[in-house]
Amino acid sequence: MLRLFLSRSNTHNINNTRRSLVSSILSTSCSSYHSQQTVAHLRKNDEAREIFLVGTSHVSKASARETEELIRLVKPDVVAVELCEERFEQLKKQMKEDKEEKTKKTKKKRSFLGDFLAIVKNVSSNRDLNALDRCLAIGLKAFYASLKSSGMEPGEEFRVAIREAERLNARLVLADRDVNKTLKALRKSVSVADVYRWFVYGEKKGGPTLPPEFEKMAAAGFNSTEMQDYMEAMKNRNACAQMMKYMQFQFPNIVSVMVHQRDDEMADAIKREKDAEKIVMVVGLAHVDGIVERLAGEYTEVMSVNDSE
Repeated sequence: MLRLFLSRSNTHNINNTRRSLVSSILSTSCSSYHSQQTVAHLRKNDEAREIFLVGTSHVSKASARETEELIRLVKPDVVAVELCEERFEQLKKQMKEDKEEKTKKTKKKRSFLGDFLAIVKNVSSNRDLNALDRCLAIGLKAFYASLKSSGMEPGEEFRVAIREAERLNARLVLADRDVNKTLKALRKSVSVADVYRWFVYGEKKGGPTLPPEFEKMAAAGFNSTEMQDYMEAMKNRNACAQMMKYMQFQFPNIVSVMVHQRDDEMADAIKREKDAEKIVMVVGLAHVDGIVERLAGEYTEVMSVNDSE
């Protein structure tokens, strides 16, 4: 998509440096890449430092391609990802297994049941989690396993980012909060009264509505190509902001734990990289606006994604 973006952009007043080229590309409002509204380009107010926040859908093949193309274009000093140490190690293990599997003549057959049993075994061995924390961990991991068994590959954009960081010899930053700390905070944020209300009364009335694309996507089902089309249609900051307003109204405590607190963590991770001139950060789209807001005192967003086409 960035190649098309390059060919269509108006690149007047561009210097011969890569930095100027990237700035021109990402700030051109007529580009097809800009219309997706998945990248936030920030520049430090008093220094020649830039951050490119790539907002992704964790099961989108297009997000993985966009991540690869942007990193190759920008050639950053630092690649930051929405992963903690534990999730990174799990992903590296999966990448190694996938690589070994490709060298074999017969591929190992995967099933949701087999993946689920492996998840239960892995989570149950973690003595730092209590019973409820383990149930939450199993539920979240089982959800992603179900996506994988349906032909989707959750986290492919992180695999791409890791490989590209290695290829460029860029520093890889694991920017997210430890997943077990997040699970514990999530468990504490949800009361029995909350669960009772959700199951008995359903959603609260009178608040923001879901984006229409989300409702269509939910109705399409995992195995439908229609679902992926709706998912791509929803992959922009405006639709995501509408989704977050709905979630904030319905589940404020959960949003605080799963989004806002992790935005704090990831913004702080960026602030610690004081020596990097160019940073590409790969995060779920729901985190982009929050991270931009937390960096606003030091950085200015070069491209406004709310400009009309």
